[in-house]
Amino acid sequence: MRPVRPSTGLRGWFVVLLAALVAMTLVAPPAIAQGPGGGASSADVDRAKDSFRVGAAAYAAGEYLAAITALDSAYALAPLPAIAFSLAQAERRQYFVDRKPEHLTRSAALFRRYLEQVPTGGRRADAIDALAQLAPLLAAPAPALTAAPPRAPSTRLLVIAETPGARVWIDDTELVGTFIREVEPGKHRVVVRAPGFHEARRDVVAVPGELIPVSMALAELPGTLEIAAPLDAEIFVDGAFASLGGARVVLSVSSGTHRVSAVQTGYRTSTQEVELERGGREKLRFELEPTAQRITSNVLLVGGAVALGAGTALAVLAVQSEGAAQGFLDKLQTERNGSPAELVRYQADVQRRNRYRLMAGVNFAASIGLLVTGLFLHELDQAGADELTRGVDLEPDIGLDHVGAVLQGAF
Repeated sequence: MRPVRPSTGLRGWFVVLLAALVAMTLVAPPAIAQGPGGGASSADVDRAKDSFRVGAAAYAAGEYLAAITALDSAYALAPLPAIAFSLAQAERRQYFVDRKPEHLTRSAALFRRYLEQVPTGGRRADAIDALAQLAPLLAAPAPALTAAPPRAPSTRLLVIAETPGARVWIDDTELVGTFIREVEPGKHRVVVRAPGFHEARRDVVAVPGELIPVSMALAELPGTLEIAAPLDAEIFVDGAFASLGGARVVLSVSSGTHRVSAVQTGYRTSTQEVELERGGREKLRFELEPTAQRITSNVLLVGGAVALGAGTALAVLAVQSEGAAQGFLDKLQTERNGSPAELVRYQADVQRRNRYRLMAGVNFAASIGLLVTGLFLHELDQAGADELTRGVDLEPDIGLDHVGAVLQGAF
């Protein structure tokens, strides 16, 4: 059902309705605030509010008799001046529909009662203006009315759907331009739909000759987030863990503004803000950048691996040089003689062996230092590490007898 919008002339009416609702909620006159034996109970006040809402909806739909019935019930439970004013308006409207003098008389009496109860402010000016308009009608002789055969009270459903853009169906027939529909007594199906909300269904039993109010509240449809993030990442929505990463992660969240973050160890946290409409869908993609600490640890690990490989190669060369030198010594033990050229080669093999040993030792020491430091940095680089480990500095430390690195930082 498309909600009926009040015309310009009805705006003041809705102001009165709203004021009365606020007064019934916030103001507690003794007659209403008292418990059993001293006035209306809280249950009566709740019933008065419901009756008032029904009256407001009926008035907006142009069903003034139904509005009078509902507002009468509200006024009997909570005799507030604002409700008296609203009831007077409904009686005045109904008079101009059927020209029955009882509506005219009661409308004037209610306007006068409102002026007595509200000595200043409020809607006094409107009440005085309405009485001025009704005075000539009250003074004129009542027209002779032809007695009409009594009409049996109709059976009607009044659907109250305050959701914006709501549309209403009763028994698969859409209501157009009104909140009220005359139905046969018995069971009926009411369906309300609105964009961005779940459909609401309700079975209602219509009582013969009664106006049955049916209040329908629709639940909001959640929004959908479709997220692409690295597999090892964790996805947080508004600071709460929502899911692990993946090529297509689908999350249902409420409408509104949300902060979506992707967190992964060794990578900078990435956050995006998204505005979701009711039932809407948004796609987000996260590509995380490694932290400076992770880049440093990877460089150190690669450097340590290279140094380890170089040290291994140098150790092999040292073994080969050692073997060549040992071969010359073995030859001397059997032949007891060696040429000058073989002696020179022996001395060269010994020098190469010593040099390769030293270089292999330096590379092995460097590889251990680099690998240990790289692993240390890698293990400390947890999710959000750029906030937890601020001011990390890695400085090389190379001396005559050692090669390594110094790690300094505040944790």
